[in-house]
Amino acid sequence: MIWYRTALLALTFAVALSVGARASTLTLSFNTVWTGATPAGTPDVAILTMQDVSNGVLITLTHSPNSAAGQFISKLNLRFYRQPTGADFTGDPFVVSIGRFGGYVDAGRNFNAEVRFKVAPPAARLLPGRTSSFRIFGVSVADFVPGNTSAMIHVQGIPPSDASGKLIVPEPGSVLALCAGIAGLSRLRPRKR
Repeated sequence: MIWYRTALLALTFAVALSVGARASTLTLSFNTVWTGATPAGTPDVAILTMQDVSNGVLITLTHSPNSAAGQFISKLNLRFYRQPTGADFTGDPFVVSIGRFGGYVDAGRNFNAEVRFKVAPPAARLLPGRTSSFRIFGVSVADFVPGNTSAMIHVQGIPPSDASGKLIVPEPGSVLALCAGIAGLSRLRPRKR
C-alpha cells in the first residue's frame, strides 16, 4: 500500500507544480506547421515566454539560432480568455504594431492579439538568433487559452523558394505523460520473496 501512497503523492506534487508554474510564467515552443511551407533548421523555430508583470504580461519571443539563414518571423497571433487592453513595445527594434484586440481569424483559428514584426529592410527583421520583448496589458498568464491553436507565428523567407509557413504550439502533453508514467508505476506491485 506504500507504493500507492507514494504514486498518489508524486502525482499530486506534479499537478501542483504544473498549476503553480502556469500562474506566473508560461513557455511555448513553436514546432508544428499548421499551413504552408516547413521552415528549414531545427524543429523548434521559436520559443515564447510569457510572464506576469504589473497590469499585464511580458512576452519574449526568440527566433531559434538554428533556423535557416534568411528566415524571419513576421507575425505572432495570441488568444486570451479576456480581451487585451493595450500594449507597449517601446525599445523593441523588431515590433511594428500590436493590436487587433477585438478578435480576428487567421488560418481558420481565432485570436485576439496580433503582433506584427518588421519585414523590411532585411537587417531589421526578427532573424534567427534574435529576440523581441514587449508587454500586453489587461491580461495575465492565466488568461492565455491553452491548446495547440492559441499561438501562431508566421515565418517567411523559407528556402529554397522564399516561401512562408504558419507554425503553432503542439498540445501540452508533459503533465499527461507524467501522469501516465505514474499510473503505470502504480500498477507495479512489490515482489514477494
